[in-house]
Amino acid sequence: MNIIFSSDDNYSPYLAISILSILKNNDKVRFYVLDLGISQLNKDCIVRIVDYYDGKISFIPIDDNDFINFPKTIDYISLATYARLNLSEYIKDIDKAIYIDVDTLTNGSLDELWNTNIDDYYLAACQDTFIDIENAEYKSKIGLDCSTYFNAGVLLINFNKWREDSILKNSIDWLLEYKEIIKYQDQDVLNGILKGKVKFINNRFNFTPSERHLIKKGYKSKTEMPIVIYHYCGGTKFWHKSCDHTNSQLGYSLLKEINNIINTPNSWNNKFEDISLFSKLNKFNRKIKDKIKYGIY
Repeated sequence: MNIIFSSDDNYSPYLAISILSILKNNDKVRFYVLDLGISQLNKDCIVRIVDYYDGKISFIPIDDNDFINFPKTIDYISLATYARLNLSEYIKDIDKAIYIDVDTLTNGSLDELWNTNIDDYYLAACQDTFIDIENAEYKSKIGLDCSTYFNAGVLLINFNKWREDSILKNSIDWLLEYKEIIKYQDQDVLNGILKGKVKFINNRFNFTPSERHLIKKGYKSKTEMPIVIYHYCGGTKFWHKSCDHTNSQLGYSLLKEINNIINTPNSWNNKFEDISLFSKLNKFNRKIKDKIKYGIY
């Protein structure tokens, strides 16, 4: 199973947490990290975590100056996210991979996702309910009014298709028309150039705060439980004490496990906001309420 992340040094502790969450639930994983300046110390720590679970990992150096002319529209998302558009050129020896954002926690097997047949598709992804349902008018601005919009935080990518069709070149061409309009950077680009070429999978593989919010409001979600990947997209992440998305306390638990595996740098612990006992209880109670009242787990 090939899994790709993209990270800079600032996000490397969260990368380690997300990787650990995968390793605890999956065997024979090969990780590729698009490396936008991760320090050697932090890379060594991540390698030790992966080695502990008999996984494999490679760091691929990326120069974010390659994307300096691409639009930056979200403060907490760097230009590094555009590196996704050139994945098939960065990693040439594989035919298929799962791309996962750093702000995710995996809580189950990825076998079903990995074994999804995408021979006739460029990728498999989950519907983005925030755009598709709550902000549908935005789609028409970027030529997607009749298309289902997907969230790019979890993608199963067909590298053969991407190589055949030069995704990066197509992305640049698309940006010439929509550069001044887009809000969601490379996610918009991928939606724009891959209309009709995406296989949609169940949102249990990319469960977002928007999906949770809609379910609580009575939306008849088709998301199957249990959730496999929690995606903490938006400004509040699993390392923030105020995060109220499902199972956010898992990130803190995984940090403790990492501390038991390696001699964690102090900077890693400092990357997580201090959380009081009261806040921990609130997170736990929220998790129980989500399951009992809303069927979210």
